[in-house]
Order: sequence, then structure tokens, then C-alpha cells
Amino acid sequence: MQELQIDLIDGNFTASDAMEIITSVLDKKMNFHKLQRLAKTERDHADPCTFENERIAALQSEKDKAISFLGPMIQRSETLSIKSEIKINKN
Repeated sequence: MQELQIDLIDGNFTASDAMEIITSVLDKKMNFHKLQRLAKTERDHADPCTFENERIAALQSEKDKAISFLGPMIQRSETLSIKSEIKINKN
């Protein structure tokens, strides 16, 4: 099995910058699924797009959690450490 690891985020950030980074990544991923959903429904108007809808809802929930977590830290001008990795495996 082959594997690739990408260090996506690794550093210290103000809470405000952390909010921008995290929400931007989540927004981009939600937009990806929205475009996938649109493409599916253009091909088949009856397609319920279950996976895409569930994934969008799950990502929105994660975004809401991040906003709730980081919001108070922004008010206190806190600094945070963030590390995010992407692991890609070839089966």
C-alpha cells in the first residue's frame, strides 16, 4: 500500500486567523459537495444525493462547533496551535 501525507496546517495562529482558516477549509469542502450534488441532479433530477446532503450537513455541524469553540477565544485575543494532516492511501 502506498501512502502520501500532506501537512496542511502546522503553526500558531491568533484565534481570529484560526477561525478564518478553519471556516475557509470547511466552506471549500462544502462547496465541493454542493457542486457534486448539482452535477448529479443535472444528470438525474430524481437523484436524492443522499451522500452529498449528509456530508454537507456534517461539515456544517463541524463548522458550527468550530465557531462556538473559537468565538470566545477571539474575544480574549488568544493564540492557538493548529496541526492538520491529510493522509492518502492507495489500496
